[in-house]
Amino acid sequence: MRSRILFVLVTTTIACFSLVRAEEKKAEPVATLLLISGTDPFHDWRSSLPDLRKDLEEGGFKVVVTEDPWVLTTEGMKAYDGIVMQAYPDKRWPAPVEAALVSLVKGGMGIGIVHSADNAFPGWNEFEDMVGLLWRTDDTHHAGHDHYGPYTVKITDKEHFITRGLQDFPTTDELYRDLTKYSDFQVLATAFSRDKQADYPILMVKTYGKGRVFHTVLGHDAVSMQAAGFRTTIQRGMLWAICKDK
Repeated sequence: MRSRILFVLVTTTIACFSLVRAEEKKAEPVATLLLISGTDPFHDWRSSLPDLRKDLEEGGFKVVVTEDPWVLTTEGMKAYDGIVMQAYPDKRWPAPVEAALVSLVKGGMGIGIVHSADNAFPGWNEFEDMVGLLWRTDDTHHAGHDHYGPYTVKITDKEHFITRGLQDFPTTDELYRDLTKYSDFQVLATAFSRDKQADYPILMVKTYGKGRVFHTVLGHDAVSMQAAGFRTTIQRGMLWAICKDK
């Protein structure tokens, strides 16, 4: 009897230990992302940042947040698999920082551009070429958006890794329109503007050098980032950007 009890105890202990090790293994992040946030004169990034970070972490990523773009120039960037830009700086970055970002992405590091990040850096030609479609307003460019509210994102490329198997999905967000095209890109999803009575790109991908660029105009605020469609596409978008789409 005592030997039977001992056997049960040992077996239970081994099973529990194996379960803990399995959970530890499962919890290992698929990759590490640098999330550049802060500095956005038109969006409450402090309230939406936790949701964006949660969305990425629930996708299996380890996320490190910074408001200091100078980190891009450091040796520490070797620890990251990709970059996510939420920030919309009100001025250009210092030249060494800009050069570092271009070098990283051209060299093969994936990047995600979220909502107002495509408003950033007018006149930085390399960034505009990298992103492809950007919010610009001046004498010749007239970007805008429909009033913040509900609309449907329509999947137009059902074969891409990011959108494969997805159905059209609802969101509550700003619908960006009339953005300026600087380079070619592939459109994965669109939405219909009630103001302009036309479809506009919502999800886009492209390559820049050896790097991959995922661009979503979704993500105006915390509510927008809580939408199931946003969560799925930002997770898949960053997996694709860092070449983990196999």
